[in-house]
Amino acid sequence: MKLYLLILCFACIRVNAAEITIVTEVFPDFQYIDENGQLAGRSVDKVKSALDNSDIKYTMLAHSWALSYNAVLRDTNTCIFSIVRLPKREDKFSWVAELESFDSAIYALKSRNIRLKTLNDAKEYKTAVLRDNFSHHYLLERGFSESKNLLIIDSLDKIDKLISTRYDILDFVILSKKQFKYRAQFEPKLKLLEPILNLNTQQSPLYFACNVNMPQSLQDRLSAAFDEAKKQKK
Repeated sequence: MKLYLLILCFACIRVNAAEITIVTEVFPDFQYIDENGQLAGRSVDKVKSALDNSDIKYTMLAHSWALSYNAVLRDTNTCIFSIVRLPKREDKFSWVAELESFDSAIYALKSRNIRLKTLNDAKEYKTAVLRDNFSHHYLLERGFSESKNLLIIDSLDKIDKLISTRYDILDFVILSKKQFKYRAQFEPKLKLLEPILNLNTQQSPLYFACNVNMPQSLQDRLSAAFDEAKKQKK
């Protein structure tokens, strides 16, 4: 009996001291690496505010978007932020908490003087999208083709270089308006771009999401942690 109680007690401690891995990408100013080499930013603050006041232990890592995206699809006790909630992704993740609204646009070089009336008009051009990023999935859902209309890239850092030096093979890039405004302060080449078509992404907010097979009890504790953090701010 004593041995049984000891095992049961140990199991309870293990459950209460759940540990998860949280992955993200460098996506200023939602999340970025600060001067001390630490993850910082609006979304990072929201995640830390929720989990630092819970009994859930976590490790937070920044990788390329494709690497982080595939990690949370693969590993059970893994979560990701900031991820846009799209129909294509709905059944692939457990959507734990909404972080903030998200608006985006198609950007082009001002010097090109290109104008679009509808999103379908963009199919006549080439648009750079980050692999497995919201823009990649968003355009695929709307009939864009990887072989005809899209240029798949693995790093956001390549975008400004591509659009300013390889405009012969690339016409557009899709960026978050908040992100563009922030990055343009530090990256002069981005000032060569202008928004030419707003995308209807307001109904697709940024989320903290987890592997779909994460134990429901742990998902519930994560949701409660974010709910409590929201109450504390009111």
